[in-house]
Amino acid sequence: MKHISPRLRGTIEISIASMGFGFLGVFGKMAYGAGLSVGELLSYRFTLAAILIWIGLLLFRPQWVRLTGRQLFIAAMLGIFGYAFFSTLYFKAVEGLSITLAALLLYTYPFWVNLFSHFFTHDKVTRKELLALLAASFGLVLLLWGHIEIKDMWAVAAGIGAAISYAIYVMLSGRLQKDVRPVSSALYVITFGALALCVFHQPSMSHAMELPTSAATAVIGLAIICTVIPLSLELAALQKLKSNEVALLMMIEPVTAAILGAVIFGERLEIQQIIGALIILGALVSNTLRKRDAIHSAQ
Repeated sequence: MKHISPRLRGTIEISIASMGFGFLGVFGKMAYGAGLSVGELLSYRFTLAAILIWIGLLLFRPQWVRLTGRQLFIAAMLGIFGYAFFSTLYFKAVEGLSITLAALLLYTYPFWVNLFSHFFTHDKVTRKELLALLAASFGLVLLLWGHIEIKDMWAVAAGIGAAISYAIYVMLSGRLQKDVRPVSSALYVITFGALALCVFHQPSMSHAMELPTSAATAVIGLAIICTVIPLSLELAALQKLKSNEVALLMMIEPVTAAILGAVIFGERLEIQQIIGALIILGALVSNTLRKRDAIHSAQ
């Protein structure tokens, strides 16, 4: 991708990352079906991801493991109070809400990214960006609308908290990690996330050695396809695009999840869901093309 512009590279990276995150539901369903608890699933997922990325870098790029004290501290905070905190809040929301409502609450995070960007950074949101966000959000409601159930009002707070904490993670990663190699940042974000999750959930690591094939496959898929690859690509994209652009393009994830549900699990997509997916993709494509044309005009 040497001759591709940084913006296009960033768009490709976050698109691939979003599709990787879209496999969360597939592997999560496999893991729950095999009897894994939320705490075990999160802890095993991030621990294996950390082990794999450490082995890969130490074998092939040992120099990439080194970070300054400041960079290491930032990555640790992003791992503990970003990914570990967000993941725990989200799965707490899933425990007390229907999956549909939990997903809808989580995907308010592009709204929070745009809101925080507009008021607390120099990345002011334009009217056209706001229209793209509203259109994509409307498409998301159509795509995910279904059974709404609230068993615990605190779960609603957890769902909103997950969205806000992830929005803060995206913004801080984009601003504080621009001078860090993405895979090096991902190494420590994942490692400290794994440590925090293991301390919080205290899973049985001996149980991890005795997982049935279906559970082990799910954990490996989550670690590689849904963690190491997409997290590294997301951090890379945040070095090339604004946080609110990345957040908007991340809406590819629920579209991917819906398509995978239909293809792998035979879940039927209603007409309103298909329309919702098309609206999301249309909003993302039009916003990306508009940004490209605006940059070319400025040049």
